[in-house]
Amino acid sequence: MKKVLIATTALTLSAGIAAADVKVSGSARFGLQYNGANATKTSLEKRMTLNIDGSTTADNGVTFGARVRLRSDEVAGSAVNGARVYARSGGLTVAVGNILGAIESMPNLYGPSVGLTGLGWSGLVTNIDRAGAAHNSNYFDWDAYDSRGIGAEGIEVIYSMGDFAGHVSYSSSKLNGGVAATKRLAAYGAYTFSGWTVALGVQDADTARNVQDKVVLTASGKIGDFGVGFGVAQNGKGPKGVGGKVTKYAINGSYTMGATTLSGYVATQNVLPVATGSKTSYGIGASYDMGGGARIVGGIERTTRKDTRADVGVAFNF
Repeated sequence: MKKVLIATTALTLSAGIAAADVKVSGSARFGLQYNGANATKTSLEKRMTLNIDGSTTADNGVTFGARVRLRSDEVAGSAVNGARVYARSGGLTVAVGNILGAIESMPNLYGPSVGLTGLGWSGLVTNIDRAGAAHNSNYFDWDAYDSRGIGAEGIEVIYSMGDFAGHVSYSSSKLNGGVAATKRLAAYGAYTFSGWTVALGVQDADTARNVQDKVVLTASGKIGDFGVGFGVAQNGKGPKGVGGKVTKYAINGSYTMGATTLSGYVATQNVLPVATGSKTSYGIGASYDMGGGARIVGGIERTTRKDTRADVGVAFNF
């Protein structure tokens, strides 16, 4: 009787798990990174990310789902982030909570980035180094999926049909009970034709002097064996310079030879960050595919503060 009960319980539990459609996936990386601006120039790099996705489909065909993420890295301890919960029907998705964010999701936004860790992320046209301010004063000042925290606690609508894709996101202290102090409304539309994708995005943020407002244009595609991309963004409003409007341009490219991919970017902004700095940043990177979702990755970057950053290591998915 015990064996029958155990077998029946096991079958019941396994049937419940299958019906719930719960999936676990993740990624990890380890290596070394170098930052010439730090007193301790070389440090270890390690990170593991575990995604837990659950979904179910109602009788009317609407899919309901959610994701949480567990991450462990150089930051002390591990963290389970805030959930992103969504409903999807056809090409339409409505999500709340730890949203992806419209600007964050724009095609080729992250194209001008190199290395195992992204290094300084200086190639992103939405990341600007303002004169007289800290290096990252206007870095990542948009809503994005937070791997360690609760995120924007906002709402977003994503739609795709054929060659068109669109995304609108919104976060506000009135919407999320004061979790995020800054109100942001962002959107992008993208169209793909003949292997090229062009996207236009905008963000309106309720900040002093409108420094987080953005208009972003990206384009990416292939020319023969080369991948190419271009981006430009107007960050902020008002006069050019401190607390005002900063325009940034970037071009990026890649070339794949068998298992090896070479990549690089050059970016420039129209405001000098500091007297000893530069308006231009650039970087090169390489990746070798070892198969099975594992690859050797490395890169080197020169920032607008004339800091040199580099990294090398192994990244893999599971």
